[in-house]
Amino acid sequence: MNGRKSVTAAVIASLLAGAVAWACGPMFPNQLLDDRGATLKAVPQNTFAFEVARLLPATDKLLAVEADPYDYSEKPNAATMPDLTKEQAKRVDTLRDSETGAIAIENGKDLPDDVRWYVAGAIDYSRSNAACTDEDLSSPNDDAEEAMKHARAAARHACRDPNGDAMDQALANFQKVTALPADQSVLRGVWAAYMLGEAHSQLAYNAVGTPAFAGERDAAAKAFAEARTRAVAGGSDNEGLAVASFGEEARLWLLGSDGHYCDWSALNSGSGCIAAVKPADLKHAIALYAAQAGHGSYGAVQSLSVIAEAVLHAPEQVAAIVDGPVSQRLLVAYALARVDARVDGKPDDRLADLVAAIEKVGLDKVAAADRLAALAYQTGRYDLAAKLTAKAPGPLASWVNAKLALQKGDLAAAAAAYADAARAFPKADDPKASLAPASAHLLTGEQGVLALARGEYVEAMNHMFDAATAVGGNGNVYDDYGSGVGYGNDMAFIGERVLTVDELKSFVDARVPASPVVKPDPSDKEAAYRPIPLNDRLRWLLARRLVRAGQFDEALAYFPEGKDERYADVDLRETVRDYAKDLHDGDHAWTDIGKAEARYKAAVIARGYGMEIMGYEQSPDYTDNGGGLQCGSGQSGASMKGPYVTEGERTRFNDSVARPDLRFHYRYIAADKANASADLLPPRSQAFAAVMCKATGWMQDGPASYMPDPEDCTPVVVSEREKRIGQYYDRYVKQGPYVDWAEDFGRNCEEPDFDRARQMVKAQRIAAVKHFIRRNLPYEIGAFVLVLALAGVLIVRRRRKA
Repeated sequence: MNGRKSVTAAVIASLLAGAVAWACGPMFPNQLLDDRGATLKAVPQNTFAFEVARLLPATDKLLAVEADPYDYSEKPNAATMPDLTKEQAKRVDTLRDSETGAIAIENGKDLPDDVRWYVAGAIDYSRSNAACTDEDLSSPNDDAEEAMKHARAAARHACRDPNGDAMDQALANFQKVTALPADQSVLRGVWAAYMLGEAHSQLAYNAVGTPAFAGERDAAAKAFAEARTRAVAGGSDNEGLAVASFGEEARLWLLGSDGHYCDWSALNSGSGCIAAVKPADLKHAIALYAAQAGHGSYGAVQSLSVIAEAVLHAPEQVAAIVDGPVSQRLLVAYALARVDARVDGKPDDRLADLVAAIEKVGLDKVAAADRLAALAYQTGRYDLAAKLTAKAPGPLASWVNAKLALQKGDLAAAAAAYADAARAFPKADDPKASLAPASAHLLTGEQGVLALARGEYVEAMNHMFDAATAVGGNGNVYDDYGSGVGYGNDMAFIGERVLTVDELKSFVDARVPASPVVKPDPSDKEAAYRPIPLNDRLRWLLARRLVRAGQFDEALAYFPEGKDERYADVDLRETVRDYAKDLHDGDHAWTDIGKAEARYKAAVIARGYGMEIMGYEQSPDYTDNGGGLQCGSGQSGASMKGPYVTEGERTRFNDSVARPDLRFHYRYIAADKANASADLLPPRSQAFAAVMCKATGWMQDGPASYMPDPEDCTPVVVSEREKRIGQYYDRYVKQGPYVDWAEDFGRNCEEPDFDRARQMVKAQRIAAVKHFIRRNLPYEIGAFVLVLALAGVLIVRRRRKA
């Protein structure tokens, strides 16, 4: 029975190679603000999986039991019969080795009757196919090596010459199970009915072109339906056979008029076999796969995908089945989600042909007008799209109306339509929802893009924050192909480069509370690597902006409380306090040496913790990835020249630029502080040499400087960093003292000794006084005598007056 999902397995296998190929290297999500014109023009749509799961929603509690197609771990198989006791399971394992079902029946009398007869039927069914060769396993359509692989996986259907006696015994044993009273066939009634369907399916495949075909197909369909009925009634179905039976039954109806089955290999080979299937049969097969998809089957989604792709390449078949609501919705869903509107720069005629075919049937027979409206919009049928949105009001229709308004350049009407769509968002568990959660997130993000275009910057932040919060994590969505949507990145850009500091502070105070403080666990070795919640990340961004603006006291509350290794190995609030004090003392200390020492201390903090206390979340520092990569998030000057960017936003972007606008800009700030410290130090002091050495070393630390545009990785011919290295070293050579560690200047620096500098200043002042006295001694004596004479004259005059 493990082969019952062969079509599913083949589809999954074909997808995995691509998924693996895309999994290499850094994964950066697409940002809505990268190309705002494309973002606001994009066609409203849901994923194909979302749409087909709602073609025929389940009305029962049956669930698909399928392996995760993206789980590559070699997990042990679950117990085949977990509904049996351990003793019964061991007995079943023993019976499986029986040569015939009759022997198993005789030796399994200690087991429940339905289990015993079922095991006997399974043994005989395996015997019926045991003699098949590889040649026998191929079907009339399987002439390629890849097709052979799928044929082997579906051996029970492809064996054209089974052992008839063994097959008859298998059928008889399975029928004995289904003939038992309901309360005596709970364990294996579903299983037996399913296997009856499998057996009759095989017989039907082998009877194609004969009078027996119709009877065998009907018998298979009846058995599969019975399996579902029994499962709904409570029969054991821990392997999901009831849901799998939809797909097995659907395959029976993909028979072409030429007598060949339009199976997996034929569909994927481009044979055009789908055109030979009767429209009624094709619609029936689609309905069965849709029912399977409605029960959560990934395999059914893929089966519907290959069918839809094949049908869209057969215009006659499109015209023949679009009158059916399920098949019509399938084709529209596939066209929206999986077909590019343009191929090699030219429109894909299949989309326009599909719209025309449905239009010909009549707009009164449209199964999902909002979906068709989106497709009409994609093909440029804007008038038709407007008519269709009026027929199916809801969030998707309003989303299409927003696109139509944007196409006319009416931003106000577009904003109103987006608002209508947001107000009509369905509940997450609504089976009739017209928008998938991911589509709702995208719509909210697009509202943010439009708000920016209208100059409503705080409103844009609200929308993008809502989208980022809704998806969770860091606010970005990563798909299996290395992209996704970067709502969190777009939110951070608006908060860092578009809003003013005051606007961002007001926003955070109103909407972004801090997470509860958790007492650190010393035994948690992974504490430093745990993700920072989105709210706390945004608060940290604000804190760093406030530091850059010099608003140190206001910044403190937005840094984490106490030492939190997710942010830094120090208490960032205390670090900022120290930095602010050093900056103040650097201008207001009593002495020049005191000022120089404070400036150097501030420089050390800026160099050591600049990323954590003042770094930009995105360009040029990229705190969001720890500074490891100079790309992946944010916007550049080039993207700010695109459409839907206001002059006001460009002004705000330029006003909030880093100074200097260079990668790890805080290192330049640190070097500037050290250079300013040297301004107040005796040039021939060790401290002067040391602070210039430190400044040079910080520049030598790198990183390599690139052009301001993160997408341009061409190194600057002579970078600002290299210029500063030369300037600092030249200053030392011209003004500084000889030190024995100067040979490796910048790499082997002593710590500056400010006390020695103070002593040097004191000694220099004393020496200056002594020098002045020695040089001017005669004049000093003359002046002294003159003073004494004047004093004597004054004394004599006073006595005479007295």
